[in-house]
Amino acid sequence: MIYKYFFVLIFVLAGKLSFGQGAGNFISYEKGKGSLTIQGTRGTMYIQSFSPEIFKIQLLPSKSSPSLDSSFSVVLPPLSEIQSTIETSNSIEIRSGKCTLVIDKFPLNVALKSGNDITIKETRGFVQTRDSVSFLFSINPKDVFHGAGSRPFGPDLNRKAFDFYNTWEYAYYDQATGLSQSFNVPFIISSHKYGLLFDTDRPGSMRMYIGAVDSTLLRVESVSTGKWAYYLIHGNNNDEILANYTLLTGRQPLPPRWAFGYIQSKSGYKNESEATVAVTKLQNQGFPLDALALDMHWYGDESLRGNVDWDAKNWPKPAEMIKNLSEKGVKTILVAEPYISTRSVNYKPAEAALLFVKKPGTNNTYIQTVGSTTVGLLDIFKPAAQSWLWEKYKKLADQGIAGWWSDKTEPDVHARDAIHELGNAFQIHNLYPLFWSKTFYNNFTKDFPNKRIFSLSRSGWAGSQRYGVLPWSGDVGRYWAGLRLQIPIITQAGMSGLAYMHSDVGGTVTMSDKTDKDEELDLRWFQFATFTPILRSSGQRENVEPFNLSEPFYSTVKKYANIRYQLLPYIYSLAWKNSVSGRPICLPMDYFINSKALANLNDQYFFGENLLIAPVLLHGMPSRQVVLPPGKWFNLWTSEVHNGNADIFPKVNVDHIPVYAKGGSFIPFATSTTKKSTGFYNSDSLTIKFFQDISVPTSEFTMFHDDGIDPNSLGKAQYELIHFEGKVSNDHVNVTIERTKSFDKSLAKRHLIFDIENVTSAPLSMMLNGKAIPIVYLINELKNGTAYYDLLKRQLKVQFDWDCNVTANISVLREGLSVITGSEPGLNSKVLNVFPNPGRAPLSVEISIPESGFYELDIYNLAGKSVYKQSLGQHSKGKVLDLSLDLQLSGGAYLVRLRNSQGQFFTRKIVIQ
Repeated sequence: MIYKYFFVLIFVLAGKLSFGQGAGNFISYEKGKGSLTIQGTRGTMYIQSFSPEIFKIQLLPSKSSPSLDSSFSVVLPPLSEIQSTIETSNSIEIRSGKCTLVIDKFPLNVALKSGNDITIKETRGFVQTRDSVSFLFSINPKDVFHGAGSRPFGPDLNRKAFDFYNTWEYAYYDQATGLSQSFNVPFIISSHKYGLLFDTDRPGSMRMYIGAVDSTLLRVESVSTGKWAYYLIHGNNNDEILANYTLLTGRQPLPPRWAFGYIQSKSGYKNESEATVAVTKLQNQGFPLDALALDMHWYGDESLRGNVDWDAKNWPKPAEMIKNLSEKGVKTILVAEPYISTRSVNYKPAEAALLFVKKPGTNNTYIQTVGSTTVGLLDIFKPAAQSWLWEKYKKLADQGIAGWWSDKTEPDVHARDAIHELGNAFQIHNLYPLFWSKTFYNNFTKDFPNKRIFSLSRSGWAGSQRYGVLPWSGDVGRYWAGLRLQIPIITQAGMSGLAYMHSDVGGTVTMSDKTDKDEELDLRWFQFATFTPILRSSGQRENVEPFNLSEPFYSTVKKYANIRYQLLPYIYSLAWKNSVSGRPICLPMDYFINSKALANLNDQYFFGENLLIAPVLLHGMPSRQVVLPPGKWFNLWTSEVHNGNADIFPKVNVDHIPVYAKGGSFIPFATSTTKKSTGFYNSDSLTIKFFQDISVPTSEFTMFHDDGIDPNSLGKAQYELIHFEGKVSNDHVNVTIERTKSFDKSLAKRHLIFDIENVTSAPLSMMLNGKAIPIVYLINELKNGTAYYDLLKRQLKVQFDWDCNVTANISVLREGLSVITGSEPGLNSKVLNVFPNPGRAPLSVEISIPESGFYELDIYNLAGKSVYKQSLGQHSKGKVLDLSLDLQLSGGAYLVRLRNSQGQFFTRKIVIQ
């Protein structure tokens, strides 16, 4: 917190020193290979093109001044030829066909145009002094802004100001902590079709004001001695902007498939017995489990930071333990830290090798205090320190350690005046976690070329995603308020290229005013985390494992753990989409629709394009508001359909949180995974829910599958793609299943069950691959090559074995049956009631006459055939009829319909047992 106030003072002083007009007025320009060098009266503007939609802009004091010609964040090389340039008396334009970069001459300023619309424009060129730099842009005050790292506020960043200096916050739980975070990424996305990235070799500390002082201005100031550039990135939508940004800074490699299972961690397991007992209990009680993460106790305690070896007293047979856990489908993850305690066996050797940061003007280690221990900080910028670090951790990887849990890599204790190989600590602080992740990634991929890296990290910078970083949101306080911050943190990180942001389920830190046991909070956090990129329970409390919960929380958490594994085909496909395109896994509500109202929603989000998640974020919440975007939306648990562009208020119970599937969406579920871990998953048996609706005539989804292990599966095309396509009309529902890409491990056959939702009447006929198949009305009669129609759920199940080398087609004919399926939602329960339901004859029917008129009562079976009909005669509005029907009906589902002479009809579904 002291640093924050210091930064404010520095920014004020820097602002007074930074008046100027950038490069001044135009004198001349020179066109180079992929660049423009424009000479102005005050300096030189240097512009490079990296793609038809990516432009780098720099201001140099003179033409001969060194430019930022290499980058720690950017990996895309510039183009060798710049696009078409057109010069007029007032401007130079670079036209790419997708957008236009406009350089005004008097004075020299840059603007980005999409079509004829200027999206962002410098109000003056950026101004740099010896130790500061500032930028000023004109923006549209109505725009929405996302990104900037893991911000706990928003999701719209407009009218906000924040720092970019990686800072650890202990037990945070309110938005005030959002001024600075552990993941600061100097990249933002505007709804006005552009992204803006700031890049430098000395980040120092940067502050950004997005319309916070003047609603029409975006101002950036940094206390920095480095070279700077900024990138204007065009895109017609969020997908295109993020695709361009991750092309520029690197795409996220696919994590190992086991990373998407359940991970159990804790602060921490003190010995081998505690760890193995926890795994045994979880598996014996039916919890699927893929990994166990061990905190500092694996090497001893905090006084022995940097030992990087097992504490033999408490972990006597680590290699045997790792092997035994692996045979149960459970990977082992170890915490890794950048500090070495003065009491560690590695301290003196590391000091002798000059691996630590130094005191200024000396060759002495800069001793600092972390917790209650004095330590040295590894200078991760030194190649020798990188080699030393990896040598230690490679030995553990050789034992079978499957992943790393990198903690404190901001670094959270980092003396401002310490000296690194790369420079002053204050200037290069934000680059530390980037180099840390790079060290692990580059060495792991070199030494273990057949494995994918698993790399949890608490801190990072622009470009961290290309090193396989799986970020988590740090030491959140165990409060409901802490839970509520996780949605903006996760969505903002995703819009910054960090698709795998997640949180410690249940909260990390239990403060003195908070009881250790809050099972409702544990439940709601777990339910929310089921629909985040990584599902990992952790915390400082003793009873962090879900088997410690009492009923009904215990059973519901176990159910959600299994739902997570059932959703693996969907989640893994989202991961593939991120790796090939940069699309986040968790998305803000305005991601697909440019809407200020949706942009300000911070309590719901998309999990992929097809699922809307509305977690329960308050204690004792009886119901919650859910804002549905345009379209049709289906309750994932009940298939109840809702019109979009509306607010609904579903009741909330222990069993579920509100989750809605988009009309037209396909959601594949695994039906034979997964009794223990993802290691038992091969996608051989799937249930695909198709939430069809007439409002979505065409829809599609692509499911990705590979071996879950090969780090080069994408590059070598060792994967398969299964494409689902739906076409819906008034009288037909058609589904096509086609494998569009295969590899040498592709399955020859799969067992499929298609759940086609929202089928409002019994089908007239069913065709599978051009052949008629029977429709049954009892679930126990469903078998391969048949379809089962459930009137109560309005669901049609089709089951068959699919030859994956042949395109499969499902065709449902439903013409002429809609006449008996109409209803008026919300009125039925007031007008028509049948009981007992389910039950046996005789049936009691209670009718409250809604309008005066003549009435008839009909009952239909599942085939749409009338099995009972009675004329009720003329009745006045408000009259109540009580009927007793002693019907001879066989067991099954039926539809009771009340119809009047005005053409109104009311229905009630019943089941005869």
